[in-house]
Amino acid sequence: MHKFLLTLISLVCLGALVACGSSSSSSNVVPPTSPSGGNNAGFTTSSLSGTYVFSVNGVQDNTNFAVVGTFTADGAGKITAGTRDTVNNAGSKSLGETLTGTYTVNQDGRGQAVISGSLTQTIYSFVLSSPSGGKLFQAGATSNSVVVDAVGRFELQTGTPAFGGTYVVRLDGEDFKHFPYAAIGGLTASANAITGTIDENDSGTPSLLFASTGSYTFSGTTGTASFTTPTGGTHNFNVYYVSPSRVELLCTDTASMWFLYGYADLQTSVAGTAATFTGDQVLNLSGYDSLGSIQETGRLTLDGAGNLAKAVKDYNGNGTLYQAVASTGTYAVAADGRWTAAMIPTGASLDSEGIVGWQVSPKQSLVMVTTGANPSVSGYTILETGDMRAQTLGLSNASIAGNYAQAFSGFDYGGLGNFESVGNYLADGNGSLAGTIDFQTDSEGFTSNSSQSGPYAVDATLGRGTATVSGVTVTFYTVDAADIYMFSTINSSAYQGTLTLQSTTAK
Repeated sequence: MHKFLLTLISLVCLGALVACGSSSSSSNVVPPTSPSGGNNAGFTTSSLSGTYVFSVNGVQDNTNFAVVGTFTADGAGKITAGTRDTVNNAGSKSLGETLTGTYTVNQDGRGQAVISGSLTQTIYSFVLSSPSGGKLFQAGATSNSVVVDAVGRFELQTGTPAFGGTYVVRLDGEDFKHFPYAAIGGLTASANAITGTIDENDSGTPSLLFASTGSYTFSGTTGTASFTTPTGGTHNFNVYYVSPSRVELLCTDTASMWFLYGYADLQTSVAGTAATFTGDQVLNLSGYDSLGSIQETGRLTLDGAGNLAKAVKDYNGNGTLYQAVASTGTYAVAADGRWTAAMIPTGASLDSEGIVGWQVSPKQSLVMVTTGANPSVSGYTILETGDMRAQTLGLSNASIAGNYAQAFSGFDYGGLGNFESVGNYLADGNGSLAGTIDFQTDSEGFTSNSSQSGPYAVDATLGRGTATVSGVTVTFYTVDAADIYMFSTINSSAYQGTLTLQSTTAK
């Protein structure tokens, strides 16, 4: 089974760890060529200013690792302070590593950060969607031939720290046997106590509606939390405050060999019945089955009567591509915003999917696939996580216009291995994309300032379209004109990614 980078975008690594077997060493490495050229989207070094929370996960030498931390950018090219916690699935951890460094920001939002920790130096390529943050991957270096495959996000820390209310939690990682693991749930934090419900998928075996309990403490913008899950008992987490509505989580239970990371979003409102939970939605999922890694992106309509309509998805299972797969199904909703659905493909040799979702709001849910059915495969299991977002239909090519931050990652079965890229594209509103990307592959290492161009076309009826991005033909699904999910249409290139409309002013 390939060690895939799960998109948190979910997404998923912003750091390396010597004690955990990282490719970095205590000596400095030579940074790759910095971003240059490209479209003038109006970004400058001062666009990156403030304290950012970063969360990343990835793989190096078959060891999965995850990082959560902060860095403070001074708006003039220096990282003046920061800290990071790193854990891996071999049972190692480094907590509270201090950080300094330097960074550059190109006019199109692409940038490079060289972060020096008390244990190791790491280099990241990133792209800003706005001064509030963006996406990144760990970049190669000329004096270091080992590629670390790691992707993640960074977000500006805002607001007065507060931790209370019901949070929708998502966890990804591995159990103590190194089997894939995921969980989502609704947990309420109040007076240093945690109560709620967790739905779990441990290597394809679901445990649903588990009554979870725990506790938390907070000091400033960091804290700790613990809560129970069905098979793992009590897990302990370091908590990083991003905003009043978001915290990042990193499990520190390395002695018990559990490897978990995730985040929690404050639940703002719910649609607690099928009649109120309605409308067009886009799904973005990735994970594993017993045959290997799987990714899927698609859309559906919740009809208000408990039925799934106009459901279609693009799916890659371990290098086998299925496109425009139609499905039928049903859904049900509880008063707390927890919902379940069954998606049944029509006319394709794919598996039915049992889905559990938790509403952050009626327009956004965290999602987990808990069951699959394939009678021709003995012991078939499935585990996927991702999100579902309300979709705006009726868009045309003219709706997709302006500068977009691009993030793309996955695995190439044709020999390139793991692939990560960030970049900028200018959409002209008339069906043409042009931009510049930075990317790396296992076989070729790091490449900077690669010019790219290609067509795009969107169908107003379903918001499903096609484009050429990072030299790859993709199917995309528009969430709206500002956010687009992409999916490679090449069998051997199991990639997923996003295009996000850039803004130089939004914070």
